[in-house]
Amino acid sequence: MHYQTNVSLSRNRACHAGLLFLVMLTALIAFAQKTSTTFDRNFDFSGHKRYAWGQNHLMTRQHPDTNEIMDLKIVKAVNQSLIARGFVEVKHKPDFYIYYDGGGDMQASAGAQERANSTPASPADRTPTYGLGNGPAMAPSTWLKVNGQIVFYIMDESKKIVWETTYNKTFRDPNKAIRNLDKEVSELVSKSFKEFPPNTKK
Repeated sequence: MHYQTNVSLSRNRACHAGLLFLVMLTALIAFAQKTSTTFDRNFDFSGHKRYAWGQNHLMTRQHPDTNEIMDLKIVKAVNQSLIARGFVEVKHKPDFYIYYDGGGDMQASAGAQERANSTPASPADRTPTYGLGNGPAMAPSTWLKVNGQIVFYIMDESKKIVWETTYNKTFRDPNKAIRNLDKEVSELVSKSFKEFPPNTKK
């Protein structure tokens, strides 16, 4: 009987530890993604359906070709989201303009925290490129994470910002994110425009 009681207690402790781990994991996932939005309640989107794109800015450590592909995918996903909500992209006399600023900073942790020598020893040697794009080379024993952010802005005809949303996400495996680019773009656009257009009824 005493043995069975101890086994039961051990199982309960393991169960509680497992639940605690799940709670902590959920908290980490929630912390890794965050969206915040502000808007002008005096701007009624129900009467402003025509939009045009402004100048986007995307700065990452990826190759310029990759950035260009990312930009095209983001614009396409936003267009699809807006069209589904009854908005129309136009070339002339839009009711509002939309554009975004996006980028990320790279952090290294664990292992050796020193940077690898990113300068070739001779013209024939190739620069080591551990990590992202053509950025600073990192020692192989380090792991990288990227804190990404994209901010979408909407301006009225007078160039006043009437809606702004910021999406933040920490990427523990940036290279995996690039491989799943379509999924990542779909997620960031979906979360950024989840509550668009805002309810401006007073």
